[in-house]
Amino acid sequence: MPMNGETRQNMPSGGRFGRPLHRLGSVASTNLEALKLAAAGAPEGTAVIAEEQTAGRGRLNRTWQSPPGCNLYLSLVLRPGVEPAEAPQITMLAGVAVAKVLDRRCPGAVGIKWPNDVMIRDRKVCGILTELRLSGGGISSVIVGIGINVNIRREELDPAFRDAATSLLEETGAESDRTVLAADLLEELEILYDLWIRDGFEAVRPHWLPYSILTGKRIRVAFQDEVEEGTAVGLDVDGALLLEEPGGVRKRVLAGDATILKES
Repeated sequence: MPMNGETRQNMPSGGRFGRPLHRLGSVASTNLEALKLAAAGAPEGTAVIAEEQTAGRGRLNRTWQSPPGCNLYLSLVLRPGVEPAEAPQITMLAGVAVAKVLDRRCPGAVGIKWPNDVMIRDRKVCGILTELRLSGGGISSVIVGIGINVNIRREELDPAFRDAATSLLEETGAESDRTVLAADLLEELEILYDLWIRDGFEAVRPHWLPYSILTGKRIRVAFQDEVEEGTAVGLDVDGALLLEEPGGVRKRVLAGDATILKES
């Protein structure tokens, strides 16, 4: 399945991520394909890339617009030997990997909105969906799904989120080679994943913090029926968002959707 001329014929050029690599045409979801492969015993590093998703998904069962031939839809099989409670940290290290790769193409304009949205100039360019499977109380597999708006034009974006989303094409004015982008992403993912496995999330955190678009801003985080408000002051060693309330009281937030509050 060619992607923008296959300028990296042997993608990826090294490492174990993307070996094997399954290139597919139209699928319901690359995560679903990767889950099937993982259940059948696929090794860590197995990757799935598709030209189109007919039922692309984001967090909280949201849809992810996945038209053919213009964006990157990639899922990766991981089998980390860590406690299940640590698995959400993979989403955050994946966000760092995406941010680093996009920052090379759009320097100084890339940020991360905790926990998993990668932005360019405050518009969403990438979503990450991580799915965990357990066996015998431990992790059987973790599927990391990454969708990046690469060459989609603004007028092709769903009107419902056209003003909140963007693409590399819109931000740089030029089309990007999706094969090169995928290879760069797999390489960066492997570097950060190995760092995390070896030294824990505390070693990944310094890579994440410079990309945070929330730090120093007053935000609201909603999760199910709970809402927390405060000033984002950083990230804890396990990836929890740190909010500071009036009086200096700090709270840890483990999950939710963050919204920046307007100044009163």
